[in-house]
Amino acid sequence: MKGFFNLFRRSALELKNIRCLAFTAVLIALDLAIKLTTTVTTSDTLHISFAFVALASISMLYGPTVGFAAGVITDLLGFLIKPSGAFDIRFTLIEGLGALIYGIFLYNARNDRWLVPRVIAAKTTVVIVCNLWLTTWAVASLAGKGFLAMFPARAIKNIIQLPIDIVLLALILPIVLKVWQLIPGNKRVIDEKLLFCDQSVGKAMIALTVLVMIIVFSLGFGAQNLSDKISELKSTVKSQGEQIEKMDGEIAELYSRLGIERAETETAED
Repeated sequence: MKGFFNLFRRSALELKNIRCLAFTAVLIALDLAIKLTTTVTTSDTLHISFAFVALASISMLYGPTVGFAAGVITDLLGFLIKPSGAFDIRFTLIEGLGALIYGIFLYNARNDRWLVPRVIAAKTTVVIVCNLWLTTWAVASLAGKGFLAMFPARAIKNIIQLPIDIVLLALILPIVLKVWQLIPGNKRVIDEKLLFCDQSVGKAMIALTVLVMIIVFSLGFGAQNLSDKISELKSTVKSQGEQIEKMDGEIAELYSRLGIERAETETAED
């Protein structure tokens, strides 16, 4: 537990380093450029963006404290540059929390065999905590919809995108780390036992297994709710169709009683 809180203390001390501030500023600018130019909007509540790579890089290099600050700053700057609706502090805090989670898993990472497991654990945790639950809750409350009504579509979208995001991070983060290590003064000595290291193989496997189980549960939960919604929609359409047929029959009967010839409606086929 002491080592866990030490991550935040050492990350906060990184802010005294001018190299940290300069490199973080560059990555924040990159995050904004990606977010404002390449974000794909699939619906009012679903967006696809790869700006998380820049935030994950900041968190990997300088830890959870710097990552959280960078996440808050990028969200605020993004809103100021290109507002999208009313400002909501919840989305800013969720952005910061996502960067903080990256920092917890990736801070002090090295280009070794444990980098990919770190990436998998970090991205999966961000998807579960931030994307599936917190963001869905915030979006649902703004849209005036129920959490369960929005969860299925968001769960399927995020889980389909998760492997792509993991591969992207696994390819780019080692390059970022190598470039960072080429800068004089950026060598770091790791003097503590970490979750993802040779001495903690069992704990690492348990952590990854739990994350995979949560993802599978979320996917199953989302698919089940989506199936229920489809069944409910089909039932509603069928019920409305029966009501329309009943009303049409009543109208025809009324025309017959009044002795009025009902005009035939023509339908044009394309």
